[in-house]
Amino acid sequence: MPRKSLDHFNCSWARTAEAIGDKWSIVILRNAFFGVDTFTEFLEDLGISKNILSSRLDHLMTHGILEQRPSRAGGTRQVYKLTRKGRALFPAIVALGQWGDEWLFDDKPPVVIVDRASRKPVSKVEVHDSEERPLKLGEVTFVAGPGATAATKEVARHLEARTK
Repeated sequence: MPRKSLDHFNCSWARTAEAIGDKWSIVILRNAFFGVDTFTEFLEDLGISKNILSSRLDHLMTHGILEQRPSRAGGTRQVYKLTRKGRALFPAIVALGQWGDEWLFDDKPPVVIVDRASRKPVSKVEVHDSEERPLKLGEVTFVAGPGATAATKEVARHLEARTK
């Protein structure tokens, strides 16, 4: 049974979920950020079936997150590379991992992301205001943006009223 698309929502979170796809896509992206780029490497690292991997790679390429190109000039072997759009997901994937480190691994992370030069762990991903002050959930609200439809504007008014 095909999954219902979220593309009809005028919502960045729904459309992001649609573009990324599912749990396998998240770990494929994690591996792509770690430098994995061949079908065989993904297959071996993830222990995923070929048809699922192929489907998820195709999905990520359809959404412009990964692209396929020859591994070297004139070569026939293909590699999967993050596009600019895919690389822009880096903070989101780091944030998901940091959440997992804290809430699923009791702050004992299985892998630590460190600055290559200093070898120090990267800071926790946070939401900041325009002056770089960290914000907590209770310090933000939701308002209609420039891409809001009439229905989204109504939902945003309702959400803003709930967060006052």
